[in-house]
This record gives sequence, structure tokens and C-alpha cells, in this order.
Amino acid sequence: MFFVFGFFAFIGHPIINVGFIQPIDYLVFGVLGCIGPLGFYNSMKQKLKREIMDKLPDFLRDIANSSASGMTIYDSIQSASEGDYGQLTKELKMTVAQLSWGIPIDEALTNFGERVNTNEVKRLAITINKALEIGGNTSAVFNAAAKELDQIRRVEQQRRTEMSMYSIVIFISFFVFLAVILVINGTIFQAIYALQGKMAGKAIGNIRIANIDPSEVKTMFFTFVFVQSLGGGLLGGFMMEGRLSGGIRQAFVLVLISFLTFKILF
Repeated sequence: MFFVFGFFAFIGHPIINVGFIQPIDYLVFGVLGCIGPLGFYNSMKQKLKREIMDKLPDFLRDIANSSASGMTIYDSIQSASEGDYGQLTKELKMTVAQLSWGIPIDEALTNFGERVNTNEVKRLAITINKALEIGGNTSAVFNAAAKELDQIRRVEQQRRTEMSMYSIVIFISFFVFLAVILVINGTIFQAIYALQGKMAGKAIGNIRIANIDPSEVKTMFFTFVFVQSLGGGLLGGFMMEGRLSGGIRQAFVLVLISFLTFKILF
């Protein structure tokens, strides 16, 4: 809807004629409306998955300990699911409920991997199902799975720590660029506006002094900052999270900061 409003405003036939809203503002509203809900929803889902991944190795070790004491797989999962594993507890109770309905354990573990929807858990479910199918020491299988998840978590934390410095540099660069634009507009262009009031339309030799529209300059500057904020947010989030979708929330925040800065300080 905002994109349609912006299109008609740009061609000179605004649907809604509000003095303080420029045509490019509709574009900003449209972008914020698109990436805002998506970014925060994605961030919430990723936080939930990280909490599950943090608790899952403890759950697997509890199953291994129960299996080592002679309990069956079903009894081990049921006993371990009674503990407090945060966000993982809900998924475990659903898995236990499926087992109580007579669903085979391999199918219940596969369903668990589909609900959590991470490559690590899906691969873990396949590995455990194959190990249980072949037979052997069940406790060792779950202990090995817990160690694998611990290693994956450590690698992911190390990657996030190392790449977060590069993301911070990108975000700092954005604010430096925004500050430079503010300084240029407040010094050089303000002097040009004052000069053109006296000399606009006059000629110096073969050079004619043009009349610069401040609103067009503002739109030009905002376009620069808008592209910088959108691209910088996506790139910074991608480097930190390893997924382009991880930068949508950062892009939303930077675009919003840019928009408010131009509305207040320009």
C-alpha cells in the first residue's frame, strides 16, 4: 500500500496529500513495514532455537544415564522429559505424548527434528535412528550425540565472537557516514543556500549560478543513507549470524534511525 502511495506521489499525483510527508517517505514506510515484522519474528525464532540447542546436550546425557541404568528408550525419554529444559521442555513433552500414542521412536525423533527445524537436530535424529536400528550400546550413542552438539555449539559461539567485530565495524561506519552527511549539509550546503539567494540566476563568465532546491538535496542525501543503512544492516547481521535473514532486524533499526535523523535534524 505504501509503495503504491509512493509511486503516485513520485509521478506528481499523490493519493494522500500531506505536506510533511515526502514521496520517498512512502518508500521508507513500505520497506519498514516489510522487513520489520519479518526481522523481529525471525529473531524470536532464532533465539528460541538457540535456547533449545543449548539445553539439548543435557537432555541427551540424561537419556544416556538412564539407559546405562537399564531403562528402556521410552522410559529414559519420559524420565528425562520431566526435567526443566526451558524451551526444550515443550517439545520433549510432545515427543513423549507421541510415543505414548504408539508412534515408533524413529518417527517421533524425526518429527522432533522437523519441529525444531535446524540442520543439526535433523541430522542428530537420523544418526540416533540409524544407531538404534543397528543396535548396540544405547547409552554410548546418546553420549556421542551430546558431545557432537557441544562441539557444534562451541564452534558457532566462536564464529559469532570473531565475526561480531566485523559487524561492529560496519555499524560504526554507518554512523560515521550519517554524521558526515549531517556535517556537509549543515556547513557547505547551508553556505550554498545563502549564496544562491543573492546570486541565483546570475552568470559568472560562461557559468550560470543555478538555483538548488534544498528538498532535492535532502532527498539525495537520504537516498545515500537509506541504501547504506539497508545494505549495512543486512551485511552486518549476515556476518554475525551466518544467514542473510539474520540482518533484517539490524537493517530495520538502521533505516528507522536514518529516517528519524533526517526528519529531526534536516
